[in-house]
Amino acid sequence: MAHFSILDSEEAKNIAVVHKTNQGYSGKDLWKLKQERPELFGGVAASAPSGKPAPPGFEQVREMPGWLYNRDKALYFQRESGLLYCRDAHNELYELHQGEDYGGALTVRGDAATVSTKGQAASRNVIINDLHRAAASMKLDFSHHDSPAAMFAVYDASAGRGEHAEAAAKGLHMQLLPRLAAWRGRWQNDRLQGVLAESIAQLRQEIAPERGVALAVALLLGGRLTMAATGGAICMIFGQVGQSDGNVDNLEVVGPDNDDAEATTHCAVLEDSHLGALLTVKGVRNSGLPPARMRALARSHVMADRPRAGCVALLQEARKVGGEPPLVAAAVRFSWSASRGQEPKRQRTDAPLAKVRCRHLLLRYVGCQALLGDRRKKPTRSLGDAETQMLQILPEIANGGPAAFTAKCKEISECDTAMKSGDLAGDLGWLDRDPAKNRKVPAAVVRAAVLLAVGQVSDLVSSERGIHVILRTA
Repeated sequence: MAHFSILDSEEAKNIAVVHKTNQGYSGKDLWKLKQERPELFGGVAASAPSGKPAPPGFEQVREMPGWLYNRDKALYFQRESGLLYCRDAHNELYELHQGEDYGGALTVRGDAATVSTKGQAASRNVIINDLHRAAASMKLDFSHHDSPAAMFAVYDASAGRGEHAEAAAKGLHMQLLPRLAAWRGRWQNDRLQGVLAESIAQLRQEIAPERGVALAVALLLGGRLTMAATGGAICMIFGQVGQSDGNVDNLEVVGPDNDDAEATTHCAVLEDSHLGALLTVKGVRNSGLPPARMRALARSHVMADRPRAGCVALLQEARKVGGEPPLVAAAVRFSWSASRGQEPKRQRTDAPLAKVRCRHLLLRYVGCQALLGDRRKKPTRSLGDAETQMLQILPEIANGGPAAFTAKCKEISECDTAMKSGDLAGDLGWLDRDPAKNRKVPAAVVRAAVLLAVGQVSDLVSSERGIHVILRTA
């Protein structure tokens, strides 16, 4: 007589799963399958891993008990410690460093200026205020680097190096960023200096193996500034007013003059006594300006958060004492908040900015873009002349309030908005924080305006229309 057993729904489900997943187990005893796959029978695996739960997307590594692997991210997870690891070029495991955000304690902004004569190849500069965004545009993973992350560089075009300066300006960050992305562990100072020197050496080999390249570069990652210089260029850090040249805050990195020498490098840990950094080329050094004077010229403007004005002031002084163009300088402002010393944040968030309202002064120069229907005479001043004129009036409008801004706007501004009445002279109206939504206002003006506090006067701002100075009014 046949015997039948009645199965409850859970047992029936398990048997159905066994039949479905028994492909490849043909001929294997059920007791053995139950021992190897107890979860199919409502049991618990005898070899269930212990330790920290794995992040999503990780799979067990058969050859490495207690380890899991994520193919998409090329990362290993160790259950016992809960840490993530990568493999280096020698197939050795090393711990992944998760970038920390020091943006609550330190923010940076850099800008640059150049001087050249007509028909002369200009020295170059590259200002990358956000390396995380730059790396993302190159499809590089930069999440293991601390923030803020930025790069500032100047490239000397003197002595017939015009083509080399242009190629170096396009190529150095392309050499550097992939190297910074490749190692995903914690970067020590000597490794940072080494990869910067290696990138410069490779750049030289590709574009100027015989003559070399003359440049100064400063790489900021979190609270560290790694500097390098070649060809007589100089990179310096300076502190607040009153600190002597012998102070640790006033550090200089000078590149060797001979073309075949390796770059001079140094890595500095920044403190809140550091105000900014200055980079310039051999032509400025050879003008006779001592480093203390260079710092003093840049410091007053950098302190007011106007690094470009500091560069213009330095280059003007260098020209007066015999500096020969082409010249270039870049300045960086370090801004420290009261939260300095607190634990760095893990997440990076961008607070939304409201619309802003501002006024501006405009000086046009040869080669800038004219508005349709503009019947004004074409400008005859050079870019350098426009910057010089703006620099001369900057202290007056920065310290004189809205009335001084109105007076100067009506006196010299070459924008039709200067004809508006009273304190509306130079008014650009309400600007959206997205430059693309302000079609009548240059993007550079919008980007500068949203960074200002109400009542603050901007740095010198360059756009396709000319040189601007902006006053935020609301």
